[in-house]
Amino acid sequence: MISEAAIVGVATLLALAVFLWKRVGIGSGRKLETRVAAHLGIPRNLFHSLVEHGVVGSSRDLLATLEKSRLSLHQASVELAPSLARGAQRLEAHFGPQEQLDHAKPVIARLLAEYEKARSA
Repeated sequence: MISEAAIVGVATLLALAVFLWKRVGIGSGRKLETRVAAHLGIPRNLFHSLVEHGVVGSSRDLLATLEKSRLSLHQASVELAPSLARGAQRLEAHFGPQEQLDHAKPVIARLLAEYEKARSA
């Protein structure tokens, strides 16, 4: 028969594993990425590509940091604006004009203007 101490030990290890996975695992930051994409009306796959191609360093680290800072979706969107703009430039340079990208550009431009305004104030 399994003792109570063994059950508690296994449950503790599972809880620790879940905690660490949410904090630093591969999925960290993904929920925020999905929510920001929906908030902006940009398809999730395009948003992911924009972030991946526009971030200096690790996109996962940036998203996890933004998620931990508990910014609103709009604030997180503004913080991502420079990366989204770089990503749009790189994607367009590589693949040429794309309809989805053309629809996202005005949104990115508005966020970038807000980002620059906040930084200059």
